[in-house]
Amino acid sequence: MSKQGITRRGVVGSDVSNHKQNVYVLSEEDLKHASDSDEQPLLGDVQTSDKKKEKTSWMRIAKVIVVTIFMGFLFGLVFEKSRVFEPYHIRAQFFFTKWMMLKMFLGAMSSSAFSLGVVSLVSPTRFKKISNAFHGCNHRGVFTAVIPGAILLGVGMALGGACPGMVTAQLGSGIQNAYITLLGAMTGALVFGIMEPIMARWITSGYTIHAFTLQDLFPKFKFWMFAFPLSAFAIGGIFIIEHFFPWESELDIPNAKGCKGFGCHAWPPQVSGVLLGFLQLPAIAFIGDTLGSSTAYSALCSLTTHAMHDAHTEKYFASFASLRDSLMAWWQVPYLTMAVVGALASAYMSNSFPAKDYGVPSSTVTQSFLGGFIMLFGSRLAGGCTSGHGISGFTLSMLNSVVAMPFMFLGGITFVFIYKAIDSDFYV
Repeated sequence: MSKQGITRRGVVGSDVSNHKQNVYVLSEEDLKHASDSDEQPLLGDVQTSDKKKEKTSWMRIAKVIVVTIFMGFLFGLVFEKSRVFEPYHIRAQFFFTKWMMLKMFLGAMSSSAFSLGVVSLVSPTRFKKISNAFHGCNHRGVFTAVIPGAILLGVGMALGGACPGMVTAQLGSGIQNAYITLLGAMTGALVFGIMEPIMARWITSGYTIHAFTLQDLFPKFKFWMFAFPLSAFAIGGIFIIEHFFPWESELDIPNAKGCKGFGCHAWPPQVSGVLLGFLQLPAIAFIGDTLGSSTAYSALCSLTTHAMHDAHTEKYFASFASLRDSLMAWWQVPYLTMAVVGALASAYMSNSFPAKDYGVPSSTVTQSFLGGFIMLFGSRLAGGCTSGHGISGFTLSMLNSVVAMPFMFLGGITFVFIYKAIDSDFYV
């Protein structure tokens, strides 16, 4: 990408693991750090007569599709086995009555941090590229975008009983009203994309964190000094929680006696989390990106601008314009699509499809739609979802993610207790 292209359109992003959400004019220092993989064009947009480059583009697209199919299938499978995708368990975590969600989150954080620590030592150049890919999202105001967006994300999760990536596991496993949550999420992404030009000044106003990572604050600080202790800390947290709240005691439907492997209804959520976190490795090695989910929703919504003249789209819908031809945005679409298939396969292997027929409760239609809408709008505003901020940004020591994650949990926790005080029947 040329410097002119960056200056004209800015770095944009949806998940913090990507860099294509809001339009910013970057400084010269940012331009130095912008990686060549910022906005990989799709083959149809490659303006070159160099057949070797064209062939490389075809090969890159094919490679990304194959890898995302594998990653998405595994993502859906482990999420279905974790049982964390059940709306009841999301709310129960915010009520502090079940701890499956936190165990899975800590498991994913531990393996993600470990994977990124290894990459930083084995391939410093590659690590620097994926780290620099977050710079565009750090131009958000902490109090005008990051914190409000994270709170909204938590509220949406609590209301709808899902997160952006989790919706796919709900669809594949047959959770009732999951498609309503998906519809709400798509609507939230579309509304944010339409409103973003109006909100741009607000989003970038106020206090911003000028240092991107802990390494920027402490130049002598090596990333692995953060990553490996964080991984160990997360594992330690899992053991402590598991000691007091064994995972099998939290299952609503216990595993069949003598079940093995894929035939079991549930796996320890921390094991599923660890497997999910290790998906960072193929994402980095073959895609050149880190894990995230909510970009897929905005990428699909960007199709609504295809009928418009390019100049008009660039002027009024810059975020959607940048997503239309970006491979770094579109890889998440087949990734999440295959997650539906992975969850479906997992449910069939354990004879637990559809989930609604086995007594798994769901959110109401209204809760599902509003929850999906709020969580996607919030994740876009904050610059990341639970995958982008939590599994990727936080474990990369991105300071915006370090700020966002506590407020996401705070938003969800505060909401469920307020809702419960208003409606005593609110829980499932």
